[in-house]
Amino acid sequence: MTTAGPAFDDPQRTNPDLPAIPPRARPRLRPRDRRIVQALALTALLPALLVLKWVDETNSVEKNLKPPEKVTDVPHGATGTLMGARWKVVARQATAPLSFGTKPKDGTVTQLQVVLAVRPDDAAAAKAIGSYGVVYTFTDGDGRSWSATGLAAGTPRPGAVARLTVRGTVPRTMAAALALRVQAPKASRKPGTPLPSLRFAP
Repeated sequence: MTTAGPAFDDPQRTNPDLPAIPPRARPRLRPRDRRIVQALALTALLPALLVLKWVDETNSVEKNLKPPEKVTDVPHGATGTLMGARWKVVARQATAPLSFGTKPKDGTVTQLQVVLAVRPDDAAAAKAIGSYGVVYTFTDGDGRSWSATGLAAGTPRPGAVARLTVRGTVPRTMAAALALRVQAPKASRKPGTPLPSLRFAP
């Protein structure tokens, strides 16, 4: 009787004499293929980067844009409220513009002067009246405006009436029809709210 050799006595047995099979190495990308993959990844990311840049620039532009405004019209002789104080026009006149030693070339302009009575309700309002950033302008019905300056007589006090004089150089023929606009400082505007101002009728 012939017996089978060791290799055939147990088909399920692992032959220890055979060398171990090493694990299959992961294929490595060639430099050219790697560059292609990197280019594809960059192409996929580029739109997202452009969107982020656009959003950032949009936010920057919105911050620099003129903020929304809320203009309150004050009829002749009435009182308006702004920055915690009550404002009223008590005098108005047109005078010759300051020449600073030289006469103007023509008489087409005049200095418009408006006196306001302002009564602040508290210390914060008294401080805000003469603060930097309050904007004074004379405006017409067509949206044109002329800059002006405001100067308070003395230091405003809470509960007391202070006098504030606004002066600006405007066209002589339009002086009688121009409205005075007083705008609160931009820094005082709360986020999400319009910038308040008063517009006094001529």
